[in-house]
Amino acid sequence: MNPDEFRKKCRGIVPVQFCPYTCSGELDAEGLRENTEFLIEFAEKGGRDVVIMTNGSTTEFYANSIEEQKEVIKIVVETVDGKVPVIAGASHSGTRESIKMAKYIEEVGADCVIVVPPYYHTPTKEGLFRHYESIANSVKIAVMVYNNPAVSGLMIDPELTQRLSKIENIVALKDNSPNAGDYAWKAALIDPDDMVLLNGLGELHYFGSAACGSHYRGFVTYIGNFAPLISYEIYETVSSGKIDRAQEVLRKKVLPIYRLVGKFMKKREDISIIPSVLRTNYMYMSVGKACMDLVGLHGGPLRQPLEDLTEEEKEEVKRTLEEIGVL
Repeated sequence: MNPDEFRKKCRGIVPVQFCPYTCSGELDAEGLRENTEFLIEFAEKGGRDVVIMTNGSTTEFYANSIEEQKEVIKIVVETVDGKVPVIAGASHSGTRESIKMAKYIEEVGADCVIVVPPYYHTPTKEGLFRHYESIANSVKIAVMVYNNPAVSGLMIDPELTQRLSKIENIVALKDNSPNAGDYAWKAALIDPDDMVLLNGLGELHYFGSAACGSHYRGFVTYIGNFAPLISYEIYETVSSGKIDRAQEVLRKKVLPIYRLVGKFMKKREDISIIPSVLRTNYMYMSVGKACMDLVGLHGGPLRQPLEDLTEEEKEEVKRTLEEIGVL
């Protein structure tokens, strides 16, 4: 799939996959295949707009060896076999290592490379532009810019986004900006023939970005891995302007999961000396992996140093899934 084809097909819900591990902490290759097959089956029923994202933050790429990252990507691409678009992560704190992974992603047949800004030392805007330019020039497939200030410590602002969109194969943005005004500004500056915009923060934030017009054609979701019908109903109703129905789904089926994540985050506020407004929290991954196991898919434990839910918390997750009709 060439970059322009990917830009046109990049829409709908984009489940960013969890990386399933065995009880001993090893990569669960068969579990990953089954999780991927579940998403493919959902996409093919009714011709739904689904794009699979893997080897991202939610996939715990940072806790996996380079060999394991490559295995994850290869398993997903081979399982998908062209049925839906596949985005794979090539993030690293250095440009050269990102280029190596991007070339591998192209070699195994994924459709797009996603790259978060360098997350150790913070580059200047010019350094960041050259980072993405170098990666894009190293491959012929599509490249997706990832604006994630919570993990990178910097914001890819609208002007830099516009400049990056003029690079031929940089055709998409995953936008984790918490600022609704930022969505509108980017939509005003970006030519939709250059770049498609995805909300990176899930169902709740899609309301804000979708209001900025057709530039924002979908959202990245962890809920979509275990309850894709919920995510897809948010996508369809918001995109078609059925906001009252979308808010009902949000209130009854999405917010209960978000509240659990917030509750479990609150219990672990001592994890960092950095103010909470400036940091991310992994509890959505703990909740999401527990949900995967409960619905009969494969989540498994988080890799150290991150912590899993307690047995009591897992029971609370189970009750919530029952209440919202997932179980």
